[in-house]
Formats: sequence, structure tokens, C-alpha cells
Amino acid sequence: MVLRRPGNGRWLLLATLLATAALVAAGAALAIAVVRYANAADYPGAARIASQDMFKVWPQLTVRRDSAYQTPDPFPAVYNWYSFSFKLGPEAYAISNCIQMARSFTDFYVVERQMSVMLCDTASGRMIWVMRSLSLRLR
Repeated sequence: MVLRRPGNGRWLLLATLLATAALVAAGAALAIAVVRYANAADYPGAARIASQDMFKVWPQLTVRRDSAYQTPDPFPAVYNWYSFSFKLGPEAYAISNCIQMARSFTDFYVVERQMSVMLCDTASGRMIWVMRSLSLRLR
């Protein structure tokens, strides 16, 4: 004969529900963080012309986003926004009416981030091409 105290099943159900709620909340927080990270490079007020997200699993987990924008804002304003917002510093290359800024860095020894911005001055406005990638490198 097995004696059970009443209510043991309720505690197990409650623990299961709390664990499930915690996993759902963590997943939602991660999804929101990824979306904010992906949209952080959108220049304020610029029209997105094209955008592409790429995911790669092997040899390292990589998420990459390529986007193109157009804005009527003055060239120096766009240049300064990308240069200071993402600490890209001065341009790496300049050809005619276009400049390129780029930066690569590692966080926590395993997370590699890369960002490249190409900014061109055209008759119809400033064209912006942005490439951002986030990779997990387990060594």
C-alpha cells in the first residue's frame, strides 16, 4: 500500500507550467532581441529598397542581413549617423561619390560581429547598402 499526500500532483503541474512559461518568455525575449538587432542598422526615415536575411549553420552558426536604402537626407548627416552609431569611424575606402565604412569585432571570445556600410551620393538622393553578420564560433 502506497500512501500519498494530497496535492503532490498539483505541485508537479504548477512546476511544469512555470517552467513552460519561463521557456516561452526566454524565447520571446530572444526573438525580440534578434529583431531589434537586425533593424538597428535602418537609417531613420530612409526607404528600404531591398533586404535579405541569410542563415548558415555550418561550419559556424551565422545570421546575415543585407539591406539597401535611399534617403533624401544630406550626405554628412547619413555618414555621421552610421559612423557614430556603430563606431565605424572614418571611411575605409572612397571612390568618386561613394564611401565604405566597415568594422569587425569579437564579443565573449565566441561571438563575431561584422558590419559594412557603403554610402553613395546620387542625383536622386543618398543610397545606403548595409551588411551585418553575427556568427557563433566555437573553437
